[in-house]
Amino acid sequence: MDPSKENNQKQAPQPKQKSKIIPIILIVLLLSTTCGAAFYYYTFSKKTAKNLSETETPDKQEEPIINESTVNKDLKDGDSSIELIKETKNSSDDSIKSTTIVTDPLTATPGYKPADQSSAEQPETSNKTKQNTPFSEEKEAKVSICNDPVKQLDSFYTHLDKKPYMAAYQLSEPSKKHFSKLIKKLLSNPPQITRESDDLYTILKNTAHFFRISGKNNILMMKGILDNEKASLEQILSDYYMLVSNPECSTSSYGDVDKDALYEYACFFLNTMGGRLYLFRRDSLSRMVVTYYAILLVDEANIQNNNRHGISLRPVVDMLLNEMETTGSSLKKSETYLNKLYNLKEKYQ
Repeated sequence: MDPSKENNQKQAPQPKQKSKIIPIILIVLLLSTTCGAAFYYYTFSKKTAKNLSETETPDKQEEPIINESTVNKDLKDGDSSIELIKETKNSSDDSIKSTTIVTDPLTATPGYKPADQSSAEQPETSNKTKQNTPFSEEKEAKVSICNDPVKQLDSFYTHLDKKPYMAAYQLSEPSKKHFSKLIKKLLSNPPQITRESDDLYTILKNTAHFFRISGKNNILMMKGILDNEKASLEQILSDYYMLVSNPECSTSSYGDVDKDALYEYACFFLNTMGGRLYLFRRDSLSRMVVTYYAILLVDEANIQNNNRHGISLRPVVDMLLNEMETTGSSLKKSETYLNKLYNLKEKYQ
């Protein structure tokens, strides 16, 4: 090769190469912009969805509106109270607290919530509570215990007034009023209990006691009632005993009687010749029932330490037990009588 040409080639300038840095920078910028836009769009859409869910949640938990028609409907159905529940949001931790408010159905309004349940409202609540206390229920029960026997006795006397056989005795007033007067007259003139056997006159006087105090017409009328109303005798004596033995019934029309005079008549039937003769002239069922309630009256006097005649109940209880076990099966309340008599036998053994 020619040396001159070789030198010319060495002296000729080399062509410039294109730089690769700029395209790389452009690509990196493009990728950064794209990723940033995608990240921003994703973040923005997520926040938007979260905000929408928070705004929709209270609507789902919104309390049903209670209007006046709903309250009236509940009142007709017998509801006694309405629960109004309101949710309040705590500003410190944004937590929701619920408060239950019980209000009177007559004053309940939608969305009503008292600012403070002061002590002024407590007396009303306590008064309502007192109305349903066991004491009030017990008082109502006592009233009903007295009312039922009174109603049954009133019904019995009304029944007597309608009976044809009662017309023969020509009463000038209703039978209830007539017998109320007669009972008070008998209780005002009790028989003699002590020293009956000292003389014959006292025995005869006790034997004719009811005839002397009541009179012939009343004796005949009572015999007629006992013969015609024998089926009602147990219930009548049970009602009378219920009214005279319960202090709660002392103000009733039948319970206001002299308890000491009743004790005298109980001793008369249990411990005198005249009283026993009266009972043995009656049928066995009437005799057993009258003797049973006479025993209960003397037992009540023992409980009150008022058995002033010192009547011993053990022999008469044993005698009545034997008689009821033998011939008392036809009594309607025979089981009640026997259970009570067995308890008294254990008590006085």
